[in-house]
Amino acid sequence: MVEDLIITKSGKINDYLHLIDVKAYGTQRMLSVFLGEFDEGSVLLECGSSLDIKNVLRYFKKHNVSLSSFKYLITTHHHFDHNGGLWKLYNVLKKHNPNVKILTNTITKELLNDFEHHMKRGSRTYGNLTGVMKPIEDSAFQIIEPSTLDNIEIIDTFHIEGSEVRLCIIQTPGHTPDHQSPAFLKDNDLDFIHYGEAMGTIYHRSKLLSMPTSMPIYFNYDKYMKTLESLRNNIPIKAGFGHFGLVQGIKNVRTLLLEHKSFMKIFREKIIEFYKEKPETKYVLEKMKPIITPRTDLSIDNNPVLNGITLGIVYGMMVSLGYRVISEEELYYYNKYYSL
Repeated sequence: MVEDLIITKSGKINDYLHLIDVKAYGTQRMLSVFLGEFDEGSVLLECGSSLDIKNVLRYFKKHNVSLSSFKYLITTHHHFDHNGGLWKLYNVLKKHNPNVKILTNTITKELLNDFEHHMKRGSRTYGNLTGVMKPIEDSAFQIIEPSTLDNIEIIDTFHIEGSEVRLCIIQTPGHTPDHQSPAFLKDNDLDFIHYGEAMGTIYHRSKLLSMPTSMPIYFNYDKYMKTLESLRNNIPIKAGFGHFGLVQGIKNVRTLLLEHKSFMKIFREKIIEFYKEKPETKYVLEKMKPIITPRTDLSIDNNPVLNGITLGIVYGMMVSLGYRVISEEELYYYNKYYSL
């Protein structure tokens, strides 16, 4: 049954991997982070906002994960809900292991420390649920260049119960220009990729249905679809999603990827159609809601966070289509990052 293949409950998935529901926005199934535990140390993929760090630390304590064991904190991208609390978690962990590093690319590092515009946009939609972002010292970072899937570079090698697990990070731009996807190769198999928001979201526990991740201002449809095409050729045994959970089985991950690619085309076409009818954000949003709502088993109408997400993905696609203008100040960053 599909229900058995979509995991949404916090806990250990296999001999090294944990799924953690950080209960972002005070709600279950809003943000997944993933923990890898190995003989050589621990690796955390994402951490949530500053408001979520207490739940992350609580999980470590409950599952006897030593704070001194952490070797890497790895990002997918700079957004506050995924890594806005990185400064806070890093400051806790470095007291136990001064050598812990934030493993990321140069663009994410820059955007994590130049967060004012991003946080203003976030607070307009989510209010004080965004938490707080603060600068992170240069010495905290280990900068890497993400690999392409046809030329994977191994960053580090770990061991667990006699098996070798190799860490790599894959470039997956489109949702944002800095988006990267950490992956683990176990005994030569592509065992796990944390897609973050490179391949949509899954807000349904029993159906392989996706929702877009077309948040403004950095969403770029063409680059996003190119990333989906590249991901098609290397399907993992397990796939993590920032929002929310883990899908098991190569066949199921491939099914979801193809479903998402198809729906993204429909999503874009419908926004074009409705915008031509009436070029107002409110009108387009209301026309899109009946298309989006069946794709989640969570109530959008009674959930202000999902309401905000729905507005965001519609508006972000409108920005990508040129229907809405990016401010000159932020357009500078958009052009800078996507031209790299």
